[in-house]
Amino acid sequence: MDRIKSAYEMAMERFSKRKEVPRSEIDRMEYEPMGNAAAAAFLKNREYDLKSEIERHPEPYRGYVAGGIQKTLLHNIMLPADQSLKETNRRAMEGLLAVKKNRRALEELFSQLEHLFNYYEKALAQTYSQFKEHFTEKINAQVKLIEKRSGTKLKVNPEIQPGFQEEWMKIRGQLNQHYEKVLKEQKEKLLQIP
Repeated sequence: MDRIKSAYEMAMERFSKRKEVPRSEIDRMEYEPMGNAAAAAFLKNREYDLKSEIERHPEPYRGYVAGGIQKTLLHNIMLPADQSLKETNRRAMEGLLAVKKNRRALEELFSQLEHLFNYYEKALAQTYSQFKEHFTEKINAQVKLIEKRSGTKLKVNPEIQPGFQEEWMKIRGQLNQHYEKVLKEQKEKLLQIP
């Protein structure tokens, strides 16, 4: 007759069947977050030296620290919706220049990113202008009706009208989606540069 196994015995069986985590994966899990933290400090503090932060770690683990730095810096490169994001992008690019070896390839990709950001800003401004004009035309018909009924002249700011922000966010989201796809491709290329 088979004996019924205890919960402890079943747990020990499962434990013995588990895969062993390679030492390199454990090291990566330990040192990559240090790189993430170093990149965050670099983005906040102009005086922070990424190279010395990497060199402060033992040689076999520097690659993991550098990898964490790169991932965090790349994560912080975004479409420049405002001036603070432009500055963050510039700072992240400076950080990548400090930790990557192939400066020429980096500078070439950064140039492409700058073009992308410039096109994005122009497209955003143009799209906003067109949207605002269209929205203004749409509400002007309603305003003229109200003016006719009331006999008074009304001055209406379309940007504070109900629905303006919601519609603008939808249109902006569609525009962002297109540019985010291209930005993601550029980031993947940056990650491949040694």
